[in-house]
Amino acid sequence: MTLTKRLILLVLPILLLGVLVTSIGVFRIQTDTLTEVEYNRLDLKLLQAKVEFEREANISAGVISLLLEGKTLSDFTRYVGQDIREYLVTQRLDFLLNDVLGNNHVRVAITVLTNTGVPIYHYERSDNPFSEPPSFLPGFARSLVLKNEMEEQKLMFLKNGEHAYLFGRTIDGTTLTTPVRGLMDDTLAVVVTVYMSEFDSIFKALQSDYGVTPLIVNRTPSLNTTSPPNIRTVELYPGALLEVELTEEYLSKARSDLVDWLMAVSVCLGVAITLLLLYLIKRFIIQPIETLDKQLTLVMEEHQDNIVKPNGIDEVSRLGLKFYSLYEQLNTNLIQSRELAVTDALTKLPNRTRFQEFAKRALIRAWNRHSHVSLIYIDLDNFKFVNDRLGHEAGDELLQHAAKAFQELIQNHKDHDQTALVSRLAGDEFAIVLAHDALDDRLKLATDVVNLFEGGFKTERYITPVSASLGIASYPNDGEDLRELIANADMAMYHAKRTGKNRFAAYSHSIAREARRVKLIEDALKFVNCDEEFSLVFMPFVDKARQVKGLEVLLRWYSPELGQITPDEFVPIAEQTGTYTKIDDWVFRNAFIHLEKLRAFLGQDIVIAINISAGELGQTNFVDRIIQLKNEYQVADGSVELEITETFGYFAVEQVLSVLKDLRDQGFKISIDDFGIGYTPLLQMIDYPVDKVKFDKELVDRLTDENYHQLMEPTIEICHLQNINVTAEGIENYEKFRLLKEAGCDYFQGYSIAQPMTITELRHWYRQYKLSLESKND
Repeated sequence: MTLTKRLILLVLPILLLGVLVTSIGVFRIQTDTLTEVEYNRLDLKLLQAKVEFEREANISAGVISLLLEGKTLSDFTRYVGQDIREYLVTQRLDFLLNDVLGNNHVRVAITVLTNTGVPIYHYERSDNPFSEPPSFLPGFARSLVLKNEMEEQKLMFLKNGEHAYLFGRTIDGTTLTTPVRGLMDDTLAVVVTVYMSEFDSIFKALQSDYGVTPLIVNRTPSLNTTSPPNIRTVELYPGALLEVELTEEYLSKARSDLVDWLMAVSVCLGVAITLLLLYLIKRFIIQPIETLDKQLTLVMEEHQDNIVKPNGIDEVSRLGLKFYSLYEQLNTNLIQSRELAVTDALTKLPNRTRFQEFAKRALIRAWNRHSHVSLIYIDLDNFKFVNDRLGHEAGDELLQHAAKAFQELIQNHKDHDQTALVSRLAGDEFAIVLAHDALDDRLKLATDVVNLFEGGFKTERYITPVSASLGIASYPNDGEDLRELIANADMAMYHAKRTGKNRFAAYSHSIAREARRVKLIEDALKFVNCDEEFSLVFMPFVDKARQVKGLEVLLRWYSPELGQITPDEFVPIAEQTGTYTKIDDWVFRNAFIHLEKLRAFLGQDIVIAINISAGELGQTNFVDRIIQLKNEYQVADGSVELEITETFGYFAVEQVLSVLKDLRDQGFKISIDDFGIGYTPLLQMIDYPVDKVKFDKELVDRLTDENYHQLMEPTIEICHLQNINVTAEGIENYEKFRLLKEAGCDYFQGYSIAQPMTITELRHWYRQYKLSLESKND
């Protein structure tokens, strides 16, 4: 509900209720006032009637005075019965009345009557020339004479509801003065009749206005009576009162009119006040709040950075100013929090959240532009060695320098057709999102990243044996969405890592097939039946006299579903998935079982060399399990050699060094396999409790090259100085055997000597090999 609607629902009822209560109060006050006003108005109208009555009644007195003071009446009495003279008198009287009354068309009659009430002269100022004296005049004249009054007045009620005012005076017929006695024979009664036309109009108006007939009441002047409050009276002349009753019906109608008027005024006033109040509230309160609300909405929808800063001094402006300041601070904090939320704290690179946001936007743009988006996954090889050997401070420094190098690299690769973002996903994993038009741009960038790690990676204080494995997946060829691109780039990265590290691999169907095979191998390892699917083969190594001194135990796996699986395929997978413990246990158990069989035809001094997973060295119960098996199968001390791949992520751990020492103490010999392809400095061999090192085939090829012959003997001698024997792998011809033998190498192994064989094949081979040696010695 909007603020305006809420305001209307709250203010309007209260305002109308207030107007209603006020109107009721006004009505009650006005009702009393109205009654009083109506009484006053009636009194005024009665007074007006009286004034009009007196004005018209005074005409009769004036006319009689003119008659008595002039000659008109005396001429009349003198010429009574003489028609011509009488006519002249009438004309003079008519002239006199017109002169006195002017143009006022008042109906006036003058009648002269005898003391018995017989009219002897009648004059009427009217349109009727044949008018006769009214029937009530004789009675009035007789009453006037009999009462022996000089004059008398009376109001007569006519049949048509009109009134006539009679004013009479007695005179002596001879002297035309007041008679000595009223009953004298020559006494005359002069009566002036005035027809009260104006008074009748007011009388009828009173009757029409108040709905009652006004009453003219004759009362004795000396009688003092009090009329009811609702009856108003006025004295027309002594003894005659005009009365009008102010009825309750009339007052009710007046109050009803008042109510209607008040209702109309109240409604109009209420609506007007409401509209005015709503306008003022909306103009000065709601509108500023709505403006503030719209500003905040625009800010929340990110159409503008902040609300417009208010500059008023009213409450809403102050509230808006507080909102402005608060949002400014919150926005600053939000930006900082946002940066922290999408930025890696160590490297200051965008983190996984920012990476996903950028990648999704880049994919949308690429879809619209029909261009490419490449995802380059970067995993640092041997990073654990840096942390374990040099410390976490060195590892952090490495990550920071690598991040800076990646950032500078993508800056150099950007042009008007490219946008790129490098981010740290987790640990030693980085990712580059490259939006580009030419598909080959990704390969150039990946090559430059790999070149950063050529020969290790250098920081301010360290040169670390760290390389990078990269996987590349591109939209739209390798995936339609970010999830698919991440999966395929990760797949390609692991392919690069498995095929030699410090290289990149672009996703392809062959890599996908390989990944599917890895997944199948991983699933197969979980449920493998070692006794049915695994087997052991043995590869002999000889001394300088070409006598067999030992056998390297090698594992073979034939899966009914997947066929032959090489150790290079399944051993890394087993180490990653944690299934190597089961495999190592099977290898040790079966190797110990075969040891006596091997010694039976090779001699009691034969040593078997067993490769152990580097991950086993981190297991606390590894030593106990090996010793338990050794005791179970009564394996003699010094007859088993444990070959450990040169994996520095484990050698640098004190726990691993302690494990190796415990194994030596329990009669096992320790050998470092594949020596020369890792990053172990020769001088650091003094840290390792080992009995033998096996030169990798690549190192053997390098040392036997004529350009490096001079390094062969010193390298072997360094090992001998530490009481460490040397075995050379990859002896493919007699020349290599000869050169290494002359340099002091202790043992030799290679396909020119013997290939891996089963125990049956080994027995047959050994008989032939022994005969060959005897023939050469002869």
